Amino acid sequence: MKPPPDTTLPPQKVCLLRRALYGLKQAPRAWFATFSSTITQLVFTSSSHDSALFTRQTSNGIVLLLLYVDDVIITDDDPQALSDLQCYLSKHFEMKDLGNLNYFLGLEISLSPSGYYLS
Repeated sequence: MKPPPDTTLPPQKVCLLRRALYGLKQAPRAWFATFSSTITQLVFTSSSHDSALFTRQTSNGIVLLLLYVDDVIITDDDPQALSDLQCYLSKHFEMKDLGNLNYFLGLEISLSPSGYYLS
C-alpha cells in the first residue's frame, strides 16, 4: 500500500488507518464489530452458540437475524417488527431486500406446506 499522491513521508514512517480498509485481514472483524454494535442498540442479543445469530424477544414473538459476512437473513413472527428492523438497518448500512429466501451459502431453500427444504 502506498500513501496518497503528493504525500511525502519521512523514511521509516507509515500511515495510520482510521478505519478498516476492504481487503485487509482486520476488515471482517471490524465489520462484525460495527454491525454487532448497531444491532445491539435494538436490544438484540448474540447467541452463545453462534455469535453471528442475533435474537430479540418482542411482544408478538421473536426476531432472528443471522449474519454471514455481508449477507443477512431475518425472520420474525411480526411483519411490523420486520419492517421496522429493515428500516433501521437501511439507515445505518447500504442494503437491498432480495425478498423471500431462495438461496443461501450454496443451499437452495424451498417452502412447501410441510416446511422448508434445503438442497
